[in-house]
Amino acid sequence: MSWLVHHTRSEEYASQAEEFYRQRETNRSAEFYRLAAEAETNALENLASNKTRTIGITAVSAASLYYKAQEFSQAKRIAHKWLSTELLPPFAIEELEEILQAIRYEETRAKSGIQFIEGEVLVSVSGGEILYGAAPLELVLDKVEKIRNIFYRTTEYLLDMELRKRGAPNQLVKSQCDPWLLQASPGSYQFAVRIRKPQEQLTIPSLPDAGLRVEQITKKFFEIVKATAQDPGGELTEVVPKEEYRETFLKLTRELSPPVTGKSFNRMEIKSTNDIEPRPIILRPDTREVIKNALKKPEPGSQEHFDNKVIQLHGVLRNLHLDNDWIEVSVNGDNRKIYDAKEEIDDVIGPMVNRRVVVEVFERSDKPADKRYYLRDIQLEEDSL
Repeated sequence: MSWLVHHTRSEEYASQAEEFYRQRETNRSAEFYRLAAEAETNALENLASNKTRTIGITAVSAASLYYKAQEFSQAKRIAHKWLSTELLPPFAIEELEEILQAIRYEETRAKSGIQFIEGEVLVSVSGGEILYGAAPLELVLDKVEKIRNIFYRTTEYLLDMELRKRGAPNQLVKSQCDPWLLQASPGSYQFAVRIRKPQEQLTIPSLPDAGLRVEQITKKFFEIVKATAQDPGGELTEVVPKEEYRETFLKLTRELSPPVTGKSFNRMEIKSTNDIEPRPIILRPDTREVIKNALKKPEPGSQEHFDNKVIQLHGVLRNLHLDNDWIEVSVNGDNRKIYDAKEEIDDVIGPMVNRRVVVEVFERSDKPADKRYYLRDIQLEEDSL
C-alpha cells in the first residue's frame, strides 16, 4: 500500500483516539493512538528518500502518536532512527528532540512517584527583550510568582473561603495547591506549571465536595484568566460571581500582561498542553487597558468645596499601611501620602514596594496647600515590569 493509504488510515485512527480522549476514555484513546502510530510508521516505510519534507512530517507524527499512546520506547525508537539519518529537515529535527525531552520528563516523573492533578499550564513570553530560550531573570521570576498567586487565589475561591487581603495563603490552601515549575520545550521563552496531587484527601464538613473542587484547580485557572483577559465585564461575572474575587483576579491578570510599550516583552501566551485543540489565552499590551477600564473606581464621596481631578504620580512606592487605609509614594524625593488604599491586597501591591510605580489618584483640596490624594489605580512603571 502507498504512503497516502497508510497516512489516511493513521488520521482516521487518530481522530477516533481524540474523540475517546474527549470522553475521558483514556484506555481506548491510547489504543487508537497506538494504531494511528503503527499506520504512520508503515507510511514512513513507503516514502522515497528524496521526499525529505514529507519524511520529516511523517516521522514527527509517528513519534508523537506513540507518545500520546504512552508507548514511550516506540516513540524513542522512531525519533532516534530518523535523527540518525541525513534525511530530516531542520523543523523535524527540532520537533523530534522536543518529543524526546517530553518523554524523559514523563519517565523521570514516573520513577519519582510524584503525581500531579490533571492539567498543565504552558506559559510563553515573546517580543521586546526576549530571546529564543532566554529572558531576564527578574521578569520570569515576577511572572512565575504572579501565576502562583493566581493558583492560590483560585484554590481559595474553589474552597469558598473569604477573600484574603493580607498575608500568605494558609497551610490548608498550600497543602491542596502545590505548584511545580517544569521545564518546557524550547521556544521564545517558555515554562510549564503543574499542581502536585495532594498527599492527603481533603475533607471539610461544611463543603462536602471540597476534594473534588481542588481537583479542578487548573481547569478553573484557565476559565478565570481567559474570562479576565477577554471579557472582564461579562464572562468573568459568570465565572466568578463574587465581586471581591473578580477584582483580585483582574488585578493579578493585569500584572501578568505586557507593558503598553511592549519594551520588555509584548506577548504572553497561556495554554493547556492537555487539550486536543488548545486555544491559548493571549495577553497583549492592550489587555492592560481593557482590564484598567474594568477596574476604574468611582470618585470618592463628593463635597462641594472640594475639586476632584484625576492626576498621575510617578515615583517609588515606599510605605504600605493598608490597614490604616494609606500608602506612601516618593515623587522626586517628596513623600506623598495616598488614601483609600485599604481595598488593595498584598499579592498585588506588595511586590511593588521600593519599585517605580505609576499611581492614578483623585486630587482633592479646598486650599492649594492642603492637597489630599485618593487612590484610583496603581501599576508598576513600564521599566519596572
